[in-house]
Amino acid sequence: MKFIIAGIGPGNPDLITLSALNEAESSDFILVPRAHDDDKPGTAEKIIAQHLPEKKIIHIYFPMIKNSKRRGEIISEQLLNIKDKIKFAKKIFFPVIGDSVLYSTGAYLIEEAKKIFSDVEVNFIPGISAHSVACACAKKFMAMSEEIFSVIPGTADPEKILSVLKNSDAAAIYKPTALKNKNIIDFVKGLFKKIIRVDFAGIPEKEKIFYGSEALENINEYLSIILIWKN
Repeated sequence: MKFIIAGIGPGNPDLITLSALNEAESSDFILVPRAHDDDKPGTAEKIIAQHLPEKKIIHIYFPMIKNSKRRGEIISEQLLNIKDKIKFAKKIFFPVIGDSVLYSTGAYLIEEAKKIFSDVEVNFIPGISAHSVACACAKKFMAMSEEIFSVIPGTADPEKILSVLKNSDAAAIYKPTALKNKNIIDFVKGLFKKIIRVDFAGIPEKEKIFYGSEALENINEYLSIILIWKN
């Protein structure tokens, strides 16, 4: 059984690759993650449904929790519920927002699938990362020449974040809503000359860009990226 973990971009349906679409169309089943156990389709599901409206989609509940043991149990339970339906499938497509290998929920799926199915093979299709789209929206180059560029999850340990920022020429901060530690915000203001926040990067009807100190205020959107440069 082959699982295709495909990055489909940060949210704009136009940014899904032809490779991802072709694999989705030729798959036996498409599994899509939902952050809540309800009937509301997520971003990945909406993108696939827009391009392939006739394709059968199976929903998988992916809880947004830090407890890895409990998260694994819930995902495993979801897979067991559909085991009889997909056990003879040759190819299963699983779309993820952004890139397939960067902070990908696909890793959680494969971890549990290998416990249930004996013949799991994994292929990856790269997608456009959110920080690349955010830079394009802001019309900025992220890093040049020998500059060190870092990708930082705002949920990481504050000391680790500060250490990486000290040694970076430029950085993209994912999940900035988690930056409740004022020391980090003050540190960014004091050390980095250019600061930009992009909310809903690449989604024209929602996209917003904030500059300077304003970019570090009222950070409320989960789909936000903070871009910073020392020069």
